[in-house]
Amino acid sequence: MTPFERWILRPRPVPDAPLRLICVPYAGGGPAAYHSWAAELRDGAELWLLRPPGREARLQEPLLHSVDEIVQESAAAIAGHLAEPFAVFGYSVGAWIAFELVRELRDTYGLRAAHLGVAARPAPQTPLHHPAMHTLPDDLFLDVLDRRFRAIPPVIRDSPEMKALYLPILRADTTVLETYRYRPGPPLDCPVSAFGGTEDHDCRREDLMAWGERTTGEFRLRMLPGGHFFLHTRRQELLDALATDLFRCLVP
Repeated sequence: MTPFERWILRPRPVPDAPLRLICVPYAGGGPAAYHSWAAELRDGAELWLLRPPGREARLQEPLLHSVDEIVQESAAAIAGHLAEPFAVFGYSVGAWIAFELVRELRDTYGLRAAHLGVAARPAPQTPLHHPAMHTLPDDLFLDVLDRRFRAIPPVIRDSPEMKALYLPILRADTTVLETYRYRPGPPLDCPVSAFGGTEDHDCRREDLMAWGERTTGEFRLRMLPGGHFFLHTRRQELLDALATDLFRCLVP
């Protein structure tokens, strides 16, 4: 595969679509989390799913452990294939990756996003509310991760094979989250849409409101019922709201 094909999965190519939507997964996840969105968006947008190494089709590749590594490698792989207009959406730690990807594409490649969507993650300048956990022993690491995000299926704990497969991914992505430090820079000029879960205690409303400071463009915040993973429990509401904002940014 080419670098572009390694980094980007296009579940439903739409060459004539008016917009490319790059989706960045949450910690421990991959492009599968967004795969069904392609049918919902139809011909309104072509979905580009970011595929970090160490999972799914890139399972044999070394995991990355910092936002900078992910952003620089993915931007270099996709910039030559990307044309305006495009938008980027990121969930949980993927929100910070999405934000930095938009900045990297602008600053290094002269490509300006038409829209940034972020969900389930405080604005990047917001201090972390919890002690670091990425260096904890395995079982304690999984306990803390599950208490905070309700995200560890029993099969990962109960099956040594599944634990051996997923634990390195979860630890690497948690390292990405906890070692990221926001660097001040010129604000974005595109609209930003932020989404949060009303029962997500790891991502408060006021922390989401702070995303508005990262752009000179329009800012919208929507709170949806649910915890950290309202992406799954309120999928249609999230996608409908995001689609509305995406298509609004295409109207002159």
